[in-house]
Amino acid sequence: MTTRRQVLGIGVAASGSLALRGVFFGACGSSLLQAEAADLPVAPKEISFGVYLQIRSDGRILITCPQAEMGQGVHDSLPKILAEELDADWSHVDVTLATGDDRFINPVTKRHRTANSESVMIHFELLRRTGAAAREMLRAAAAQRWNVGVEECRAAESSVTHPPSGRRYRYAELAAEAALLAVPQNPPLKAHTDFKLIGHRVVRKDAVAKVTGRAVFGLDVQQPDMLYAALFRSPATMSRVLDFDRAATLQESGVVDAFGIDDGVAIIAVSTWHALRAAARLQANFDTTPAESVDSAAMQRRLHAALEQGERAQRAAAARGQIYDVEATEAALAAAPLQASWTYEVPFLAHAALEPLTATARVHAGRAELWVPTQQPDRARDVMAEVTGLARESCLLYTTFIGGSFGRKWENDFVRQTMQIAARMAERQPGVAVKLTWSREQDFLHDRFRPAHVARTRVGVTANGEILAMHSRITGISIFSYQRRKLPAGVTDPFVTSSLISDRYAIANKYVDYVETPEPIPVGTWRSVAHSQNGFFAESAIDEIAALCKIDPLALRLRLCAGDVRAQTVLQRAAEKSNWTQSLTAGRGRGISLLTGYGSYCALVIEVTIVDRAVKIERIVAAFDCGLIIDPSQLEAQISGGIIWGLSAALNGEITFAAGAAQQQNFDSAPVLRLADTPPIEVDLLQSDAAPGGAGEASVGGVAPALASAIAAAGGERPRRLPLSALGWTFS
Repeated sequence: MTTRRQVLGIGVAASGSLALRGVFFGACGSSLLQAEAADLPVAPKEISFGVYLQIRSDGRILITCPQAEMGQGVHDSLPKILAEELDADWSHVDVTLATGDDRFINPVTKRHRTANSESVMIHFELLRRTGAAAREMLRAAAAQRWNVGVEECRAAESSVTHPPSGRRYRYAELAAEAALLAVPQNPPLKAHTDFKLIGHRVVRKDAVAKVTGRAVFGLDVQQPDMLYAALFRSPATMSRVLDFDRAATLQESGVVDAFGIDDGVAIIAVSTWHALRAAARLQANFDTTPAESVDSAAMQRRLHAALEQGERAQRAAAARGQIYDVEATEAALAAAPLQASWTYEVPFLAHAALEPLTATARVHAGRAELWVPTQQPDRARDVMAEVTGLARESCLLYTTFIGGSFGRKWENDFVRQTMQIAARMAERQPGVAVKLTWSREQDFLHDRFRPAHVARTRVGVTANGEILAMHSRITGISIFSYQRRKLPAGVTDPFVTSSLISDRYAIANKYVDYVETPEPIPVGTWRSVAHSQNGFFAESAIDEIAALCKIDPLALRLRLCAGDVRAQTVLQRAAEKSNWTQSLTAGRGRGISLLTGYGSYCALVIEVTIVDRAVKIERIVAAFDCGLIIDPSQLEAQISGGIIWGLSAALNGEITFAAGAAQQQNFDSAPVLRLADTPPIEVDLLQSDAAPGGAGEASVGGVAPALASAIAAAGGERPRRLPLSALGWTFS
């Protein structure tokens, strides 16, 4: 078989390196796989032991990115932070992916994971101190050689110079001596005004590898004499295979073995094509009992009925230390001169990552290896140890680039399946590598879906729009319950209730509660988690109040967040950039939203034209404040990507169920917005010295409410249910 790499004629060469060590330095994540992924020469394994940083004898600087790269740009943004304080020449820097080594566990989260838009937030100070410590060690090594004071030595562009004498050493010439010096515990850090990399636009280090096909994603992993696996599963959710015709399957062309695992039947073959073809022809019997109640119409009725079951409601934890006073809120609601209630609804959603689930594993005597696109290497290693019975230290994990995740590759179901298959095959053929690849249809049928939710918001207001009281109740499946995660007594699932009433708005009396509605459907986190539904619910309610009281939606929001300068600023900037105060002709309208979270603020304005039930989205304007910006280009890409993801869900995103199975099983029935259908997006970045916040999720949840408000402002009926296509709206 000819691979892409053979077609492209790409090879790798070998070279040596020197590694820094000390408090900040330990075992590095370099490997053949990672060297290919980063377009790097292969380093001898025995000298690749720096956790984040290596300086090679050829002058190259190797920085290991501790987080999973799934398109969000941490492959560059995190190394840039270290390189900034190191005073490295960025053109000399190469970036590699981390292994599952526990020394990459972050001291803030105590985890080795990529989630919650937190990568820059939790690594910013750590990587700055790491780079600064290495810089000071290199300066000290140069000072020793020259027998001069360290204060006379200047670090810049991967070199240390002695300006009084004009002498100069490259970092590579000093690395061996510098690595033996004591590591400064509190090295001096640069002032933000002195940054040369942070805050500037730089071409991504992984761009060439991805364009040329050299980057290694999970689907690209190859090992000598590898076998390939596919799964045969019942289409119904949560069901199990009872028995299958193994003898007939073994007669299929290219099939090596077939056996049952926890989630179905594994077919092992000489290629993925052979395995998938055999799986499509396999005959089996299923136990579909758990899925018998899985029908969208019936579940929708149960969700709406749950809104009336106040006796089952669980009080949500109050935000930012505030205490909910339910009695006061109910009294204020009852006494308010204007009272209103609205019900909103969102459907199940699939993650629909372009790269289906895949992993490659090999089990030897006393050792297991896994090559995997995963968001949580630490928990994946736990699964490896659990399945194989090996010590965790004997379970080696190598991360690959992730071809899209949106939360799906946080889960470890496919890791468990791959390890079960590899362990079983090791009994027959010790050390054989097996790659499991899910089909696209399985990716939709057996997703960890974003739960469907229904919410009702009750408000009591004055005629001039003062909110006297607000209560929001939400129903749906609990992700925490599905994952069997324990919460403190009296605390509800934050993936359901967070930001259902925005804590940015000053509302005197408020409370949130939750009626859990279990269903036999696997659920998980979806890009922006609670904001994905609660952004629509919470911001739509603010727009409803503005319409009820005949107040400008922007003016109402500015009044509600009067004490929050950053919130006010993004709202004002979005309004300015979108010409909010400019009158529009009949049939045109604008909507606005404010979403905060992940340390960031995002205000969106969407402008539309409607004719009957046809909507044309004229433009989307985003004002974004994430604190200190690492790279404006990557930030703009993330904000735009989040908007497109939120817009795809608002327009067409929906998974429905019948007879226990998801009805949308590929992109033809569950479309993601394409380039030709994407409206103009304008991103305005606010410069700030505040601590860095997250970028990948804060722009998702505000799209649907701004779009719904724009439709209403243009004269259309206000949408209170998603997707909008299900309400008969068409888009161009």
